[in-house]
Amino acid sequence: MKRRFSYSARLSVVALLAFISLLPILFVFLNSFMSYMEAQARYTSLVTPYSSFGLNNGTMHYMEWGFLPEVLSLSGLKGILLEDPTNQRFLWNSLILTVPIVLGQLIIAPLAAYGFEMARSRHKEKLYFAYIVTMLLPMQAILVPHFIAARMFGIDGNYLAIILPAVFSPFGVFLLRQQMKGFGKNIIEAARIDGASELRVFYKVVLPNLTPSMIALTVLAFAESWNIVDQAVVFLKTDNTMPMSVVLSKAVTGDLGTVFALSTLFMVPALIMFIYGQDHLAEGINYSGTL
Repeated sequence: MKRRFSYSARLSVVALLAFISLLPILFVFLNSFMSYMEAQARYTSLVTPYSSFGLNNGTMHYMEWGFLPEVLSLSGLKGILLEDPTNQRFLWNSLILTVPIVLGQLIIAPLAAYGFEMARSRHKEKLYFAYIVTMLLPMQAILVPHFIAARMFGIDGNYLAIILPAVFSPFGVFLLRQQMKGFGKNIIEAARIDGASELRVFYKVVLPNLTPSMIALTVLAFAESWNIVDQAVVFLKTDNTMPMSVVLSKAVTGDLGTVFALSTLFMVPALIMFIYGQDHLAEGINYSGTL
């Protein structure tokens, strides 16, 4: 009885913390169904007859925030999707960056992980350590060498300056190699004895067993690439090439009705990816602890 009560207490605390962490997301999502006029009346910084009350010495401004709009409206979401080419362009820019990065990692990471795991060179672990240690460095520390390299290759100001370093991110290699460590080497040796080439062994034996980690890599790489801010600010020179993540980081001083709608639309792709891959995500991350 005491153990059951302890479990229920811990579960209640976790549920409460989860609910608190979701409150800002819920607030933005519900307010995205607010009409432009209601958003202006509630959250404007201007003093209007609807957002002020009189005092003896003047007028005081207030904001009437809340989770539920008075009238549900799709005007904000509809306006962005159908009538706002500027914000549509920013969403498209995010896709231009994210899709090549994710596809590139799904091609490069399993091949590199297989090479590191199966190579017989005595120096491979030293090389692997030098490659993986870059994963521990903060992004701000490696932006300068990335910028110098982009300037040398003449791709600064281009999406390639962001895409190419991200494609060769060491995280995917680490994640997939950890799962490969649990493979039965006798199966791979049997395929080699039967005359299979290394590429055939990789594509027919190893790759089909990497599904959980590959889906986990897809979800995590998408989330990271979809939220790119620092790299875009450093490498991209014009405002119309910026992804939506950068635009949202600067939009809090603008029309909050539009900000709510943009934030909701921006959350949807990442949420879909997470819902689709949540089971494989947990399994793939679990494999990363394999020794």
